[in-house]
Amino acid sequence: MNNFDRMVLQFREVLAETEKLSGRALRAYQDKLLVPLLRHARDQAPFYRERLAPVFRGDDVDLEQWDKIPLLTREDAQRNTDALTARELPAHAGPVKSEETSGSTGRPLEHLHNELVEVANAGLTDRAFRWWDLDGNKTLASFTSRRKDLAPPPEGSTVIGWQVGYTGWHHTIDMWADTDTQIAWLKARKPDYLTAYSSTLLALAERVRQRGIELRFEQIISNATAISDEIRDVCQEVLGARPYDHYGAQEVGSLAIECPRCGLYHVNAEGALIEVLREDGTPCAPGEMGRVIVTSLYNYAMPFIRYEVGDYAIPGPARVKCQVKLPTLSRVLGRYRSTFTLKDGRIIYPYVAIGRFRDFISFEQVQVVQTDYDAIEVRYVPIDDRPADQAGLEAYLREAIDDSFRVRVVAVSEIPRAASGKFDDFLSLVPRLRE
Repeated sequence: MNNFDRMVLQFREVLAETEKLSGRALRAYQDKLLVPLLRHARDQAPFYRERLAPVFRGDDVDLEQWDKIPLLTREDAQRNTDALTARELPAHAGPVKSEETSGSTGRPLEHLHNELVEVANAGLTDRAFRWWDLDGNKTLASFTSRRKDLAPPPEGSTVIGWQVGYTGWHHTIDMWADTDTQIAWLKARKPDYLTAYSSTLLALAERVRQRGIELRFEQIISNATAISDEIRDVCQEVLGARPYDHYGAQEVGSLAIECPRCGLYHVNAEGALIEVLREDGTPCAPGEMGRVIVTSLYNYAMPFIRYEVGDYAIPGPARVKCQVKLPTLSRVLGRYRSTFTLKDGRIIYPYVAIGRFRDFISFEQVQVVQTDYDAIEVRYVPIDDRPADQAGLEAYLREAIDDSFRVRVVAVSEIPRAASGKFDDFLSLVPRLRE
């Protein structure tokens, strides 16, 4: 066994204990990781030299002043890559790798991470598999958008071992493969488990149902994009399993895991400090939607401290009847670009059941786009010649989202993926209003 695998197994054992810690003990655990990271960032990454001044008293760190540290936006990170890069790393951080985010907004982010980040993410992912009772000796299939050279359609790639210490086959294919190619690939390999973006799962299930074929899995894991109850339901009906969700971001790793026991998301507090903040920067109360702010506790190569990921989430209750005691999120809502901004400045997340659209249009795929502060365009790929009931759909959307919207229904031949390879069910093309 190599050193990386040994470290993952050790961390796996640690996680089995830390997930049971009290809130106070868990915060002490985080603080022990946070303090050396802050000292390192101040001394080795020029971007943080003055930025972290509020928490330092000489060489002492005052975490009571944590909220005085400015947020790091994606734009900050894109403009300051060199200044965010540490000049030297502690030996225990391990080798450094460079990656680039998928760039779903058309602006990818180049970033670095050291080996400890990969160890942490592998251990945290293993914990998800343990919670979901996945057997590492069975077969896993994954759709990915970051391995085009290693898993090109139509064959993809296959390796042994998707979980440390086990020998199950791992089949991987680039998610840019069209849905029929994905189906043929899955039917040929017959995996026990499937992991994919939620939007990909929806397109897959809809196409399987449309073609009337049999394709079933023991378990499905959704990742990278927010998942709706509707997607869960159609996967259960068509693909035989209701997906569990694994929330994370490429540049900061695994962030939260849906719990099969209590139904909430447990935050991976051993790998990241996560805040959910209002627009004014104060912490959200349970049940209140806010911005997700992440501090990656193991990235010494390019520290991400109070990084604004670009997602909205809703904190869960402080106390939960669950054997896992980690902090909770009740819901992960997804990217800012999926929110709609109204004329009065309100920012809302469109809770709309796409399945209801079938009462008004017949479609293979559909996308709801905000084109102005009071205008929505429903773009859909029709599957027959049935005329659209625009008036009915407009009435539904005005009731479901906001009654200020005008609605236009447009039939299209294709709805393209974002640069990341993801499908955006909801997309806003208007900027936020500034006071």
